[in-house]
Amino acid sequence: MSLQAPIPSASPAAARPVLIVGAGPVGLMMAILLARLGIHSVVVERRQPRQSSAPKAHVINPRSLEICRSAGLDVAEMYARGTPHSEGHHVRFVETLVGYEFGVLALDDDDVTRERLTPTPLLNLAQPAFEAILERAAAQLPEIAIRRGHTWIACEAKDGGIESTVEADGSTYRLASAYLIAADGANSAVRDHLAIEMDGDPAVRARVTIHFDADLRHIVRDRPGILYWVFDAAAAGTFIAYDAASTWVYSPRAIPATFDRAEFSDAYCEALIKRAIGTDDVRLSIKHVVPWMMAAQVAKAYRRGNCFLVGDAAHRFPPTGGLGLNTGLQDAHNLAWKIAAVERGLAGGALLDTYEQERLPIAQINTRQSLSNASRLPHLFKMAQSALAQPAITAQAAHEIRAEIETHREHFLSTGLQLGFSYGPPVQGPADPTRYEPSIAPGARLPHAWLRHEGQRLSTLDLAAFGAFTLLTGAQAPAWGQLAARTGHVRHVAIDPTFQLEAEWLASGILKDGGAVLVRPDGHIGACVPDASPQSQRQISAALDLLLPS
Repeated sequence: MSLQAPIPSASPAAARPVLIVGAGPVGLMMAILLARLGIHSVVVERRQPRQSSAPKAHVINPRSLEICRSAGLDVAEMYARGTPHSEGHHVRFVETLVGYEFGVLALDDDDVTRERLTPTPLLNLAQPAFEAILERAAAQLPEIAIRRGHTWIACEAKDGGIESTVEADGSTYRLASAYLIAADGANSAVRDHLAIEMDGDPAVRARVTIHFDADLRHIVRDRPGILYWVFDAAAAGTFIAYDAASTWVYSPRAIPATFDRAEFSDAYCEALIKRAIGTDDVRLSIKHVVPWMMAAQVAKAYRRGNCFLVGDAAHRFPPTGGLGLNTGLQDAHNLAWKIAAVERGLAGGALLDTYEQERLPIAQINTRQSLSNASRLPHLFKMAQSALAQPAITAQAAHEIRAEIETHREHFLSTGLQLGFSYGPPVQGPADPTRYEPSIAPGARLPHAWLRHEGQRLSTLDLAAFGAFTLLTGAQAPAWGQLAARTGHVRHVAIDPTFQLEAEWLASGILKDGGAVLVRPDGHIGACVPDASPQSQRQISAALDLLLPS
């Protein structure tokens, strides 16, 4: 068998496609994942293509990139278009970009740790560039139809599916679908129509994003980073360096209670940015000034019949931690295989209930972490601004501020949160957000490890195909192959002596003793048994029945 684990084929999709509302990154990812499983979709998007937009999200975390990789997306292009690791590895806390530096934190693990934990380390890539890669991939898949300038209006349950009203070119039409996926953002029209309420705070803090073009390489040459927290009281805020040679965002901390674009004229924004840089000797061009409201909310339900919420329609996080977009991509990953399993007749509708059961608690965990990150920043700013108000920064003040900065490490380095969440049961996050501990307990992500086979260097993640159950075993227990064959929908991968293993957890232990690891279609562990005894075989069969309820 091919160890690259090709995407499994599906039986022909039902006559009715899946309707996805919203062609942002989560909606496009949903369509791509469904297409890889043979499920057709129609994506409606009210906006026409835009030539330019503010960069928005920028952190694509390892788990999301693993999902991109398993979906056959061009991850190499993503890295080529993203910020080089040498320039985007650090978060810096400064008076101004040219002023005193109070401290620095890593945004990612060191090279050795990253190599050990994932084949796709964290990437800084502006959201429009990420969307463009997804949209190009979607356009090449015959299972996907994207309709821009089409606005979803309403829906009703009909004939076991959903019938929606869509407006385009001044008139409306009806569109029948098997399922409706709301990927239409924080102000979701679908969520409102379904009367699904949100839990949490809708107005944590008003913010303004100022997107500008400038070449600041000479400014940050000796202090490269992706985020710069500026403490100068007259221009306190945050810089995001999407590309130090061209693309920046500045978000001031102090803004009026009511946003007035006239108060944020290009001239005012330029003066504010130059103050935060610390010099007037720069040329810049204001591109966009966008007000927005930081929120911390999670929908009370993710499902109404055959309608589902994903991404920002289901949850709104403070951006502190970079978890919003990534959580949305992982929503799509969880839901896509379940829809495909039901459409293939492998499971009943009860499987779709597990989408909310697994993903809603993850959103709550990520909301709490994001809100905690945001709520602790004012104290740090107050400490730094107090030190800057003195004639000179004392050694004692500098030491205390550095110590405080260290306490914010989980805000930026959250490998545990990114890779270590588990569907359990119970659903849970990591003990330490900054540390990922590989686990083969049920619900955990299959750990990554490098191995070589027939001249190829592969990740253990390559042994499991997206959309199919995979049974990983040692080579000395033929009963496992027989069990997989009997099910008809489980791939069997035997780790035989031709594999050169680089991971202790894989090279020894359960696989060596004849045990098995059942991997779900989304790469999470379904079950783990220590041997090939009849009892262990029954345990794997029971796990399959539980994961594919009728």
